[in-house]
Amino acid sequence: MAAKRFVRIDALPESAWRYSRYDAIVCVDVLLSTTTIVTAVAQGRRVFPALTPTEGLRLKSQNSDAVLVTDALDRSEGPVTFAGPSWLATSEGRVRDLVHISPLAEMLAAGVPRATVYVACLRNLASTADEIARRHRRVAILAAGEDDEICTEDQMTAAWLAGRLTRKGFALEGRNTVTEVARWGRPDVSLVGWSRSAERLRSGGRGEDVDFVLGHVDDLDLVCAYAHGEMRPALRPVVEAPLAPAVGWGPALPAEGH
Repeated sequence: MAAKRFVRIDALPESAWRYSRYDAIVCVDVLLSTTTIVTAVAQGRRVFPALTPTEGLRLKSQNSDAVLVTDALDRSEGPVTFAGPSWLATSEGRVRDLVHISPLAEMLAAGVPRATVYVACLRNLASTADEIARRHRRVAILAAGEDDEICTEDQMTAAWLAGRLTRKGFALEGRNTVTEVARWGRPDVSLVGWSRSAERLRSGGRGEDVDFVLGHVDDLDLVCAYAHGEMRPALRPVVEAPLAPAVGWGPALPAEGH
């Protein structure tokens, strides 16, 4: 009999420290950090997450071709450039690597070396679910939130990902996880556009980023994993030859904890 597989939903960056026995952690910050990161990686950019501008400047000094960016509404002045997903879409032909400043960096770093750490957004929800189902048995999905507050759009996206995993044989772990999946049901992306974060972005002149998020759902066959301080596309299983009886993996992504 196959061992049971479990998925749990939690929230906020400090929660990542609780999951030392989990073999995968998925970080979700739909508006906007994980959408920005996934979009950048899909464009072929290297992305180095940083928690503060000071840390970002240090990483930039080690990666001279990178641009120091943030997608926060109250972005820093000086050397930090604003780069949300809609901005990336308009600058795709001018690919440069990014040092991305966001509180999400704390969550990513806390998950390693104990687990493989992924980032997910609406663009790669299906691909991430497929990858987790192939490789992992105990998974924590963490909704990043903002300023120590849980964001509704991250909660619902985490619940949608957990729901997909239940259809792939995972059991919901914990009362909160069961409640969240039941509350949000099957994906209704329009709900993201009604969240407080979406309203805040629109009132700050950032409606194009909200529209980008709502207009790009499961359009990328891309899984993003965090390893050695960098976001990278995870290698996917490939068939070695036509009609081959077995599935082979390419060289494994360097992932902490494995």
